[in-house]
Amino acid sequence: MTAGIPTDAADNSVQANIVSVGYGGSTGTTGTLAAGSEISLRATTSCCTADYIRHQNNAAVLSAITSSSAALDKGDATWIVRRGLANSSCYSFESRNYPGDFLRHYNYQLYRQPMVGTAQFRQDATFCASTGKSGTGTSFASYNYPTRYLRHYNYNVYIASDGGSNAFDSATSWTDDVSWAVTAPWAP
Repeated sequence: MTAGIPTDAADNSVQANIVSVGYGGSTGTTGTLAAGSEISLRATTSCCTADYIRHQNNAAVLSAITSSSAALDKGDATWIVRRGLANSSCYSFESRNYPGDFLRHYNYQLYRQPMVGTAQFRQDATFCASTGKSGTGTSFASYNYPTRYLRHYNYNVYIASDGGSNAFDSATSWTDDVSWAVTAPWAP
């Protein structure tokens, strides 16, 4: 327990610690994989170069977003980059429209869910970046399933392996489907 009002120096120190770990809102930086930056993730597969990861009814989906899209859709396709919740050298993606909610896989599918603070949630919401498997863009491996990458398949988003028993693990177009362009955010 404490008594009294903290000094300005104590308040400033606490705020500096919060900002130093990448929490506390956007930095105003856009389009880069830097903690606090706002981004959108665009598909690089030839069928879908106008499509972005967004959340809709809590599920991560791939949708066409344009300058004439509704503000809500643009916001749903905008993510705040955070240091990985399970590993600070990786990334977590916080919803711009729902602060405190993160992209998280569950049963291999991605959803927007509120941060609950468990080790399992932190692992499920952490993705490690590498050069795009197609040779362009960036690919994101699941922290707790490192052979599975963020992939769009039938306009849903999964963590998928290159071949496997699930339809979304299909080797067809896998390298393209797991490669993403990190772009400036759609939300203003």
